[in-house]
Amino acid sequence: MAKLLGRLKGSLGLLAGLWLWAGQGIPYLFDWDELIYASLARQMLASGDPLALQINGEPFFEKPPLFFWLQALAMAALGVNEGAARLPNAWVGGITVALLVAWGGRLRGAGFGCLWGILLLTGYLPLFFYKTGLIDPLLNLGMGVGLGSLWAAEEARRAGRSGQGWRALGALALGLAVLAKGPVGLVLPLAIWILYKLWQRDPPMGWGEMVIFLGLAAAVPLAWLVLEVTARGLQWLAAFWHYQWGLVSTPSGHPGPVYLHLLAFAWGCFPWGALALAGILERIPRSIDSAAADLTQRAERLLLVAFGVVLALFSLLVQTKLIHYTSLLYPIGAYFAALRLQGLVAEKRGPSFGETAWILLSGLGWLALWLLLPWLGSQDPALRAQVGAALGIPDSLTGRLALGYLQAEVEWPFFTYGPALLLVLGGLAWIRARQSVRGWAILLLATGLSAQLAWSCIFPRVLQHTQGGSVYFFRQFAGPEPALSGRVGLYGLRSFVPYFYSPLRVPYAAKLEELAAWQAQGQVPDYLVTWDPFVAELTEPGIPAAAWQAVERRSPFWLLKKT
Repeated sequence: MAKLLGRLKGSLGLLAGLWLWAGQGIPYLFDWDELIYASLARQMLASGDPLALQINGEPFFEKPPLFFWLQALAMAALGVNEGAARLPNAWVGGITVALLVAWGGRLRGAGFGCLWGILLLTGYLPLFFYKTGLIDPLLNLGMGVGLGSLWAAEEARRAGRSGQGWRALGALALGLAVLAKGPVGLVLPLAIWILYKLWQRDPPMGWGEMVIFLGLAAAVPLAWLVLEVTARGLQWLAAFWHYQWGLVSTPSGHPGPVYLHLLAFAWGCFPWGALALAGILERIPRSIDSAAADLTQRAERLLLVAFGVVLALFSLLVQTKLIHYTSLLYPIGAYFAALRLQGLVAEKRGPSFGETAWILLSGLGWLALWLLLPWLGSQDPALRAQVGAALGIPDSLTGRLALGYLQAEVEWPFFTYGPALLLVLGGLAWIRARQSVRGWAILLLATGLSAQLAWSCIFPRVLQHTQGGSVYFFRQFAGPEPALSGRVGLYGLRSFVPYFYSPLRVPYAAKLEELAAWQAQGQVPDYLVTWDPFVAELTEPGIPAAAWQAVERRSPFWLLKKT
């Protein structure tokens, strides 16, 4: 197997990019984040101004522009569509895998490097993550290259060389990470590096080297800020920093238990999440007890520190619990999973009882999901509503919306059970041969293929339930020859569907008073898109706004026309 992986080493990055690109544009973009980012790129392309970050005519201060530039380039080449919006992360994933293969090959041989990259591409959550249009894969690549370059510079210093080139590359990478998602791209890697240096008891950078390094890292985002200030003035800069400070000082919702990120990693990185945690627990004592660490042990110390810092920071300090915040754990965990798996195969033994139990339990969890979604989707809409009621969906706004999503008319053909079938076949093969290369190879192939099939045939149908009606209505007003003429607005809940699938500007109102304000200004749109719970208040007589008539319903979405 090592010989085969060694032959793949040179081309695995390219194969990874193609693997991630396959079917990448099939599902709708997810509301909110994917749609926000793609809408920014669409607006940028339409305006021809690479510095114009706007949604619905309003300035966007939340993120720097690097990822949106890449999306705009992809859209310029492939058109404004879901595939172009997600294509940058196929590139990023391919580059990430190529770098892991190269670094792993230096540490433990070509076979290990390829295994490291393959694991990252066959775990459920990592594979889904690199197929999305989120910023975090690019952020992680920048932070990873920055940390890896600092480590390489330190190793060059140990060998009697200056390492200045590596430090310059690390500073540039961290600067680009900041340009992708803000200060976290520099602060998090520096925290990891400082703790690693303390563990190693190595002398820190000299003051001159530190100033040069931080200056180079800051030069990249500062160059963008200078361009923005030149184009838009100091008021723009004040508004930008005010918004950034608000993100840091104000909780942004999405709370969760302290163990959420660890559980998401262990369950989401099926089938190797348990191996990763076992490999980490196995390496910690060796790293601590080693009086004179060699090159490989020093690299593993850096990875251990990075894993611990990311997990502790976002579990204990950051109140917002979004699982992609800890996505840097995926490539790090894949290293220790590869190390553990390589050891098991070399010793011709299976995983421990705890590892086996967790792999089986997490696999059954995913299997239940791949069976439940097609089964529920293929039932009669009335039965789906009964199932929702039986599950205790409350008669609240959220509950009524959930019931509406369940009742949407979506075709769920028999092949949507494919991910479950592949997982069952791979799991049975692994149970019979979990001590051999063949058993693990079949399981990894099965999970990778089932994840790809789920992305291509299950996720699109789930999104048809949750936002298909909204996409359909807004598309009626888009394009050079729209099916419906007139202005369309959005009423009720906040959604970013219209800004990618509709005209660039779509007015939004959350309350009747805002509709009344539109009327007073003579700006009431000709049509509204809304949800079930809001239809009654819009169509009843005497509302403080224009009267509306229902045109069409696509559960739970409605298209209303001004009368």
